[in-house]
Amino acid sequence: MFKLTNVAKKRVLLALILSLLVVAAWPVAAANIYIDYKCILKEALEAANKDKDKDGCEKGSGDDVIILTRDDKPRSGDLPSVKENLVFEGNNHTINADRNQPVFEVNGAHLTVKNLKVEYDGKRNHAAFRVTDGRLTLINVVVENCKEGVKQTNSHITIKGDSDICGLPADEIVEGSGGSIDITLPVPPPVDTCSGIGGGIVVTATYGTGSGVQCTKVGADGIGIQSVISAGFIDAVDVWGYVEQGVEICFPQLGSIAFLDASTSPRSVTTVSSYRKGNSACAHLTRAGIVVLTPGQAPSESLPVVSPPTSTQPTSETGAAPASAGCPIHTTGHLYLRAASSLQGEIIGLVPRGSNLVSPTRTTYWYQVTHRGRTGWIGHKYVRANC
Repeated sequence: MFKLTNVAKKRVLLALILSLLVVAAWPVAAANIYIDYKCILKEALEAANKDKDKDGCEKGSGDDVIILTRDDKPRSGDLPSVKENLVFEGNNHTINADRNQPVFEVNGAHLTVKNLKVEYDGKRNHAAFRVTDGRLTLINVVVENCKEGVKQTNSHITIKGDSDICGLPADEIVEGSGGSIDITLPVPPPVDTCSGIGGGIVVTATYGTGSGVQCTKVGADGIGIQSVISAGFIDAVDVWGYVEQGVEICFPQLGSIAFLDASTSPRSVTTVSSYRKGNSACAHLTRAGIVVLTPGQAPSESLPVVSPPTSTQPTSETGAAPASAGCPIHTTGHLYLRAASSLQGEIIGLVPRGSNLVSPTRTTYWYQVTHRGRTGWIGHKYVRANC
């Protein structure tokens, strides 16, 4: 009978050990776990965490993918935390979640959620997601009926695509300590409310009426100044948004033009560059306010000499030197307008993403702007400056 020498035995044993090490190093194939009428969310998470069959859910294996095949309403009770790397594919379905718990809580793992809508059953006053020592990536995720977005501790949060988390502005979605945040949300084109204002009124902007200037016709209540109302106004238009670019408004008849300046509170009646174009009375604006056409002497036919907004050369990112007056800026996220350049500043308004404004001054982290007649400060993180 053939016998192995001691040297041969050692070689065979070494080969077996190396084979086992190679097998152990092979990546574990991920499993697809489908949430359907047999497998519910709670059991799917348990199957993924423990790599075991769980009631009607397939056995997890490695970095699993949970796939939603229909709208789902998880049963009451605590959902297990995500403790293994996981991708949740929503397939544009909706989860109707219990308002008393976050629909996803992550501990020490990386959870990616795609193409999902979460609607809480009743107003949730706490965070929609909680992440501790992990990562959360949200892609095309919409969460409704909640007040707070993501509560994180020492974690990395990424939000992108067509996502809307609790209707919060980008700089208010994530709270917590440590970690890092990467939020890239789409910038929708500004709504054009000026080209179709009606009544024969024509509005023209330097960069077009879709560039961020906004208009609405107002009556006596909108004017709010009795002396102007008593003069017997013919028409009035409130103009705001990116007015600093230069906006012309022409009424389809002649008359005198009054301007109610939105930069003062209460609004004051002041002068504005007005002129006549054929049988139209026109005004040129570079600041927000209400343009009022009243009976009276028509302006002359001399046109104003205007120029588009100026931009300055880029300045250093260091220090807190104020920017040159008239720095055009564009918001890439919804931002709170605060009374002071601090997170503790009183919130006095909301500046929507896609707004075009001009900032007369700034600090390292804040821009001062005037939006809809209110002057305040917005954070720099979701602002694109052209200066």
